[in-house]
Amino acid sequence: MRHFRNRFALLCLLTLLWTANFSIAQDDDAISIVGSRIVSEVLVSLGEAANIESLSISAKGTSQGIDIFCNGDIDIAVASRAISSAEDLICGSNEVVHSEFLFAHKIIAFAAHNAVPVSCISSSELDSLLKPSSSNQASDWADYAPETDTLPVVMFVPDTDTLEYAIADSNIVGDQLRNDVETYDSVVGAVARAGDAEGALAILPFTPDLAGDEPIKVLETKSADDSNCVSPSAENLESGLYPFAQSYFLYVNRKRMSEKEALEAFVQVLISPESAGTIESFGFTPVTRETYDVNARMLSNPDATFAVGGGETAFEIPEGLTGDVNISGSANAYQLLDRVSSRLSGDGAQLRVSINAVGQSAGLASLCAGEVDLAILDSPPHTLDMTACDESEVDTVSIDIGSHATVLLGNQADRQTMCLTLDQIDSIWNASSTNRVMAWSDVDASMPEQTMTLFGLTTVDRYADILLQGIYETAPPIRRDTEQDFDHLYRAAAVGNVEGSLTYMAWPDYQAVLDRQQSNVHLVSVDAGSGCVSPSADTIANGTYRLSRPASLLAKEMALTDINVQSLLWSLFSDDNWQLFEVEEFVGIEEADLPARRRQLETLFRQAESKVAATEESVEQAASDEAREDSSE
Repeated sequence: MRHFRNRFALLCLLTLLWTANFSIAQDDDAISIVGSRIVSEVLVSLGEAANIESLSISAKGTSQGIDIFCNGDIDIAVASRAISSAEDLICGSNEVVHSEFLFAHKIIAFAAHNAVPVSCISSSELDSLLKPSSSNQASDWADYAPETDTLPVVMFVPDTDTLEYAIADSNIVGDQLRNDVETYDSVVGAVARAGDAEGALAILPFTPDLAGDEPIKVLETKSADDSNCVSPSAENLESGLYPFAQSYFLYVNRKRMSEKEALEAFVQVLISPESAGTIESFGFTPVTRETYDVNARMLSNPDATFAVGGGETAFEIPEGLTGDVNISGSANAYQLLDRVSSRLSGDGAQLRVSINAVGQSAGLASLCAGEVDLAILDSPPHTLDMTACDESEVDTVSIDIGSHATVLLGNQADRQTMCLTLDQIDSIWNASSTNRVMAWSDVDASMPEQTMTLFGLTTVDRYADILLQGIYETAPPIRRDTEQDFDHLYRAAAVGNVEGSLTYMAWPDYQAVLDRQQSNVHLVSVDAGSGCVSPSADTIANGTYRLSRPASLLAKEMALTDINVQSLLWSLFSDDNWQLFEVEEFVGIEEADLPARRRQLETLFRQAESKVAATEESVEQAASDEAREDSSE
């Protein structure tokens, strides 16, 4: 799963674009709507179709709109994201009972001329093509399909003040897109231009008939951590498989709906499948049939205050599981999986889950040989050699778990620790530097001749390994000639009091330091060769912050049809097991993400089952054809 990069920038742009007031009518009986303006015209059109006499729409942006809504005097809030737990608490404190309805999506597609020798493009390839640092550097499709002839890439992107541009920018590395591209303000014109340029790559608003009879095709995309290509669609978006989109939610005040007959009638129109045509006519994508069904159930149940957007899941773990699940690989998620499997098996159950922490390479080899169902990885799957799986025709699917990350804290007065390279970090903390690297000038001649004071841990843990893994296959021992204390709060306070000092800790421990409001310390950025990157939840999750270790499961796709494997994975992302993620200090997954993870799993299960069924049907058809040929002879 790739998380939305630059999401904050996208939300800021949405706020700038759609925070002006947009009032249609003002009277006491008007249905009051506040929030994001972008779907206002859709709401007006649907209101007219439902003979709603008056609407009052105040476009304040998502955050301000939710804040106003939670005061209790507004009927509907329109949001470009799900309500946060903090905002939900505010609503609760004001006794604003509400229901959430996923309303519509804005999806973008990457379209190419039919002559382009690519049908699926990865997120990393899109980054290399569109990131701002690629400006004025020629790109050629031969770089992405080496067996083809030279074909220069010609790029067409929406104007920078459009939602389509903002969605693309939020998913591509860097601030904004490359500047040597042709922009357009007419989709029809862009499609025509892309159809005339054989090497065209165009960012276009998605519609099901986008390609049609035009000489262009809609490309599928895949994440850096997954080999499966997915097409732009509401189904893939709601399953968490397609990221290039923006979804819109409606929050409805249940009390006001019970008091306003017109409000309930209006909401019924908004969440009805009959609204799909109007939604499409304004350039948006309607939600899936499953989500329409969920919305209808939400409306009919006055006690339902909240439904995580994107549809429900039907999978249930059956009782009396029996059989085996075999897992092999890295130890970074061993404890998590062991505890989940213990809870799933229970007392006296016949399910046996075998987990062998033999290292990533051995685990991957076992998976490619068909010996295990799941391999635990501690490197992004796209960086691994998958030749053995390819040769064995073992199709795989990656399931992200999260990351562990080590952060460094320096004294606020020290400029030399604002950003450190991997080599400098190694020089500071490697055991070979014991009693040798004692001053900052020993690390780098450009640094001050200042005594270095290091605050380490009393024991060696995985965060020490992560600290030194950047330039080694196997992390070396960490130096022990340091001031040592297990308490991360003490070490942070010590760094704040001593100039020239440095310490390290887990990312969750740093969150506790923030909660403590420790003064006079700063986070240390890390330069792994592409510039300084500050640790954050985003940079840890997307791997750009190098002092992190991702954890993921690589599943044999065939195994995703096994009820035991399905049940284990489902249990892993169950609400009841969220505490285990917190205990194991994984970064990049939140409790609110669990429903989306389960929806994604259900999609993967269905895809695997469909592929197996199609294969079996093909084999049966071939056998039937052969039998007919034999009988005719």
